Order: sequence, then C-alpha cells, then structure tokens
Amino acid sequence: MNRDGHFKIKEKDNLKYLVFEKWEADTELIHCFTTRHGGVSTGCLESLNLGFNRGDIHENVMQNYQSVCDVLKVDLKSVVLSKQVHDTNIIKVELEDAGNGIFYNSKWESADGMYTSQPNITLVTHYADCVPLLFYAPGYSIIGMTHAGWRGTVKGIAGSLVDRWVRKERIPLDAIQVVIGPSIGECCFEVGKEVADAFVTAFSEQSFIKCNSLADKYSIDLWQCNKHILIKSGIKEENIFITSLCTSCNEDLFFSHRKSNGARGTLGAFMALRSVGDE
Repeated sequence: MNRDGHFKIKEKDNLKYLVFEKWEADTELIHCFTTRHGGVSTGCLESLNLGFNRGDIHENVMQNYQSVCDVLKVDLKSVVLSKQVHDTNIIKVELEDAGNGIFYNSKWESADGMYTSQPNITLVTHYADCVPLLFYAPGYSIIGMTHAGWRGTVKGIAGSLVDRWVRKERIPLDAIQVVIGPSIGECCFEVGKEVADAFVTAFSEQSFIKCNSLADKYSIDLWQCNKHILIKSGIKEENIFITSLCTSCNEDLFFSHRKSNGARGTLGAFMALRSVGDE
C-alpha cells in the first residue's frame, strides 16, 4: 500500500501551513508544520522564520510565533522550545516548562525530543532539512516529537522516544501513530563515504542507502531510515505516515539549509493537546 502523502496545505490569515490528514479531524489534537509563508521576517529569512538563532530581529520572530499560535488558537505562553543538538535526549514536558526557550533561556542543555501529556502545552521543534517525527497515541492523551537529522537518525532517536513511551508511560505499541514530516529527500541528500559509513554501520546494507560509484557519493533516504527504526521498535507499518515532501526540492514552500547554503530561516512543527471544553 502506498502510504505517502497524507497532508493538506492550508492557508489562514496569510499563513500557509501543513496539517496531516490522519489527525485533522481529531478533536483532542492541535498540530501543524509551518512553511516559509505568512510571517514578517525579511531577506533570506522571508517570511515565517521561527529561529531566534538566524540573525533575525527578535520582535519579528516573536510576531511569527504569535501568528502561528493565533491560527492554531493556542496561547503563545504555552509554547515550549528545546535546544536541539543532533543527539537523542528526550524530555518530558510539564506545565511548569511553559515558555521554555521562547520567554526564557532553555533549562535543558539538549533535547532533540519532547513529549507531554499535559494540555495547555504547545511543543515546537525546528527544521530546515532535518526529519520531523511527530508522535501521537489517540485515546492516551500523549503527544511527542523528535528532531532527526542524519546524526539523530543514525543514533536512533525515533526508537528512543518509542521506548520511553512504552517503558515509562505504559503506552501500547499498537496505539502509537507517527508522521514523518517534510525534510530533505533521497533526491537531494547526497553524502560522502564518511557519512555513508555511519549509516551502513547503523543499518547494514539496506536499499535506502545507495552508492553512486562514479561520483563516489551516496544517496540516503532518511524517511525510510526512520521508518525502518520505527518498525524495528514495534510500531505498526500502517501507523507510519510519510509526507514525501522534500524541503530542498520545494524551496518555494520551505526553508532548506542545503539548498540555500545556510542562508535561510527556520520551520516549526507544532503539537498540543486540546483542553477539555476548548472549541
């Protein structure tokens, strides 16, 4: 079965964003993945830059966050950011963590994965080619996300969050759904032998690691790498949804670090649990 796609591009108040069809009608879950459109940033950061570390005007970035929160109908004060360092540290976010990384410096030295069971918390992770992995267990009031660059993928961050949910939160494996969001695709993720060797060590000889012997380069399919990790961790294949959108191929829609040689803004994945009584 072809499970690729599974997203809609929506536009509201000039803000263009993605929602995932599997979760669109879920009354408990609020989510989106941003595009580069709908903010106030300028130059190579135009226009919905969500990165405070890109040289942008602070007030512009805050306004961009406010615009996304307005569309999602969540409180800006509920936003929680993390310090992403391409590792596998997973943080459980509580109500007292609201505002982390946006209203005050991050209390965590590193957190490439976050999850929460608390409503009134909006998790946000950042991207510009790396793989967003969004986790949800309908009926168990728990959401999470991991930032999987090539290093995080090789280290198996997807499996780290699954293991945490199963062992510590007692979430059944067959209840966990995962969306693999927009990132650099196999079409554009070409690497040298040193990086390829790290993948071969982690995954052995797999079809998603392809060698171009003429150029001495390798093409890596990060979507399939992470799907492989998730399945090995016990996630059902039918509960894994790949958007199949390459950020490098679609620079008109997304920021891409590789395509822009680093002159770019930052995208965001947003997830929140709706409070009882919320519309």
